[in-house]
Amino acid sequence: MTRIFLRLAIIGLGTASILLVGSLLWFGLNPQRDPAQFPIQTAALTPDLSALDQATPLPGYEALGDLVANTPTDGPFVVNFFASWCQPCRLEHPYLLAFAQAHPGRLLGLAYRDDPLASAQYLNSDGNPYAAVASDTDSLNALNFGLTGVPETFLFDTDGSLLFRSPGPLVGALRSQFEQAWEAAQP
Repeated sequence: MTRIFLRLAIIGLGTASILLVGSLLWFGLNPQRDPAQFPIQTAALTPDLSALDQATPLPGYEALGDLVANTPTDGPFVVNFFASWCQPCRLEHPYLLAFAQAHPGRLLGLAYRDDPLASAQYLNSDGNPYAAVASDTDSLNALNFGLTGVPETFLFDTDGSLLFRSPGPLVGALRSQFEQAWEAAQP
């Protein structure tokens, strides 16, 4: 009698586990989920800029490593987290180059969990859109910003207020939303 009960309990727990994991995978991999629906501004998501001065300069970009000194004070600015190993970062990179050319000095970059030498090589080969760029080697800025992954882009007003947050590459709907937020932020 106890063997039958034990077998039924194992079968029941196994079935419940499979259903739970299956439903979590279905929700997480659902193609109907739209990253453009990610919340762009809430009090809980307001990044803390206090650790920008603790970022590590990239080799060959030491002059651009002081993010605090290079943060614009006369208008909106953008902070973009990227990595050389990140394929979606490469998708948005041409747009970032064009944005930086149209709006010089407004884009700051932080290499997330990347070897500083690899980040520097990536920028050397693909072009550097950043007015200031450094490596977030200890992930302190990632924690302060509430980073969910790379690429992730944050648009701030002059006073440091978060205006827009993109949880993915600036392509498609996210790019359109970013451009609308950028235009609305202009003085």
